[in-house]
Amino acid sequence: MDVCPQLTILIAAHNCAPWLAETLNSVFASLADAHNRAEIVIINDDSTDDTQAIIDDYAGRYPHIRTEKTRYRNVGRVRNHAVQLARGDYILMVDSDDRLLPDALADRLALLAQRSPDILLSKIIETRTDGPQLAWQPAVPEELTQHDAVERFLIHRDYQAHFIGQFFARRLLQQHAFPDLICYEDTWLFPLMLMHSRKTLYSRAGFYLYRKHPQSLSSAIDHHKIDCLIEATRHLDEVLPARYAPLITCHWLDIANRYYSQLHDTPQGKEVEQRLRRMSPLRFMLNGKIRLSYKRKMLTVRNRGL
Repeated sequence: MDVCPQLTILIAAHNCAPWLAETLNSVFASLADAHNRAEIVIINDDSTDDTQAIIDDYAGRYPHIRTEKTRYRNVGRVRNHAVQLARGDYILMVDSDDRLLPDALADRLALLAQRSPDILLSKIIETRTDGPQLAWQPAVPEELTQHDAVERFLIHRDYQAHFIGQFFARRLLQQHAFPDLICYEDTWLFPLMLMHSRKTLYSRAGFYLYRKHPQSLSSAIDHHKIDCLIEATRHLDEVLPARYAPLITCHWLDIANRYYSQLHDTPQGKEVEQRLRRMSPLRFMLNGKIRLSYKRKMLTVRNRGL
């Protein structure tokens, strides 16, 4: 590719041989006739199955694919490495077992050229292999103020802390790297991206099919993962203005309630409890953006402790 592409699609691959070909086929179908405006960067991170053979096969047939091998065993490090290789104006991260809807990327590339946002967000569609076939249905995105973008993120309205399926200006990811965490690296970095974006768009038209697995991150939680979650949640307090403290408190409440048995009478639990007690009960209870269920959780945690 002689000129810099408009889009770099980053795929971190680790032991994904059963799904990778399907993922790559969906990327090409989604690009449609805009394939010459994008590059695909695949990082094989220490796979031990046939992942590399699949990568080599596709790279040999499609000149827009570039690939490297790493041995990080850490998705944040892999992503940082891939970002430094990227040449596109925008970066789209795709998990190696997910799929994109046909023609969607071609449409989104036209939108990015027309509107020039720093971030383009859209819904993620959870799917299973036996689900119905979906078609791309484009919609005109809305431009969000910084406040609206942050608030929607904090109350999990429309989008959460996912980098997959979202478009970010390459300069943002080059200036702000993923942390060296074994998990919850998205949660740590996402709010920082929102605070540094000069123009954020949101579209209700989803094109990214997220493969829902029976085993999720939270189903095999341990103290190391809880440490990462606490660090990511602590970062919310550090990078977001004080006006968002009540909404951030809801995220601390989620930790306290979901992982009470693991946190009880531990240093981690004490940190969570101290953060919740720093929140003014009156300010929290009178916030109209906070659901009644969280207000009840706050009363429970303050009475019970950790």
